[in-house]
Amino acid sequence: MKESTFQFLGYRISKIECVIKDNFNTTENKLAQSIQVQLNYNEHNSRFVEVVLQIDVKSADETFYFFITIKGGFQAEEEMPPELFDVMAKQNAPAILFPFARAIITSYTAQANIPPIILPTVNFAAPPQEKKES
Repeated sequence: MKESTFQFLGYRISKIECVIKDNFNTTENKLAQSIQVQLNYNEHNSRFVEVVLQIDVKSADETFYFFITIKGGFQAEEEMPPELFDVMAKQNAPAILFPFARAIITSYTAQANIPPIILPTVNFAAPPQEKKES
């Protein structure tokens, strides 16, 4: 198997907020998730991109709120065509980074002694939608 020319360099959490009110009930509340993707290109390295995911998870009755900002670095080889690099940065990079955020949210809520919140998977190749219910 050949190694990809688009490499994930790692991630960092830059912000987490969580509010769980005493009357929050995971079985009675539908959660809505919102994901925003930001791409920060490097002016000195045309094949490096920092991907920033901002994920909001809220209950309809405002008894639960979770927000996370996670940043990941991705590097491609110089020979990669710009069109392919653009697709990899917009679709593949968020798809690689999102499971880390999902796991953090699940672990964080489990440690908060509530039933763990497990976000649904997301297709980053599909046209973006503002909110998804889980």
